[in-house]
Amino acid sequence: MPAAANPSLDPPATSDLRSAVYLDCAASTPTDPAVTAMMMDVQGRVCANSASVHRPGLRAAREVERARIRIAERLGCAPDRITFMSCATEANNFALKGAIWSPSRRGRHLVISAVEHPSVHEVASWLQSTGQATVTWVPVDKEGRVAPADVAGAIQPDTALVSVMHVNNEVGTIQPIAEIGALCRSRGVLFHTDACQSFLKVPIDLGALQVDLLTLNAHKVHGPKGVGAIYIRDGVTLAPLLHGGGHEQNVRSGTLNVAGIAGFGEAVVRYGLDESDRIGALRDGLVREILRRFDGARINSPATGAVCNIVNLAFPGHSGKQLFMDLDRSGVQVSASSACHSTKLTPSHVLLAMGFDDLAADEALRVSLGRFTTQTELDALLDSLAVLLRAAPGCLT
Repeated sequence: MPAAANPSLDPPATSDLRSAVYLDCAASTPTDPAVTAMMMDVQGRVCANSASVHRPGLRAAREVERARIRIAERLGCAPDRITFMSCATEANNFALKGAIWSPSRRGRHLVISAVEHPSVHEVASWLQSTGQATVTWVPVDKEGRVAPADVAGAIQPDTALVSVMHVNNEVGTIQPIAEIGALCRSRGVLFHTDACQSFLKVPIDLGALQVDLLTLNAHKVHGPKGVGAIYIRDGVTLAPLLHGGGHEQNVRSGTLNVAGIAGFGEAVVRYGLDESDRIGALRDGLVREILRRFDGARINSPATGAVCNIVNLAFPGHSGKQLFMDLDRSGVQVSASSACHSTKLTPSHVLLAMGFDDLAADEALRVSLGRFTTQTELDALLDSLAVLLRAAPGCLT
């Protein structure tokens, strides 16, 4: 029987956000209706370019600065250290390419973890393949965690930048960013972390983490898509990707998406400090039910040191890709940790780096929760899995 719904774990009433059961919040979250309403209001009131100096332009600029202050407050930094971009992919590209292309760089060597998001992993690979950089890929252990000693061993005299994500997007592993940041600072090497999966879910103290560059986006925290940001520590200079009007203190030229940025700020203030505890309780309950109801089920995420909202799991003998598609047809949206490129199924590079073989990596499913996830939705997932696994060869139930 499914676990009984616990009203204390349910979020404020927003049950009409979607008709299906959406459990793919690590990919993108449903936009908070209050954020959407606020953005529509801004879009209706603010027509001007925020770089214009007339009164409508100043009104637009005020909306941008209000959002900048809201985000900076949650990071504990000065607002002028936040630069808005179109998305986290742009911010990650800027961090790596900007470090390599900067006239003040100390070399052309990058240190990248083996489990980075493609917007870091592929950028590093491209820089290396075009002869612009050399790259050392740092391995992870069976839980997907980077050892600071391995990072220290990979740093060379010409290392320009180290990039290790704060929380892994596939298995939820929290990386030892404070330790890595301290050793990079002691070596005089720039340190970048992609914090899209950790922002507002894991405490971020920029002073303690000692990061130089930190990537954020809005749509992982129930804000709009198409808005990202990067924290740049005072004194750090990177080559810009875009040249033009000198927007964002000459860091990122281009007319700002005022309504989207305002929505980002609104989403941040609406993401309560206690949300992680509620979401984590739901996730932990789901893991217990998976292990109780399905003999042989495997949890690929670490038992400790994982973010509150991601669980990567598998049912040995069952393709994660097939279960993903079958669940989608039943009205439950999760994701597979494998990516389908054309007609070829490529196992997750994250799970392979953790030591899984191709078959085990192909069995993975990722379930990820958000602010509006309910126990009822998780019960629907469990019931759907029970039906699908009973009907499939190699039944686990």
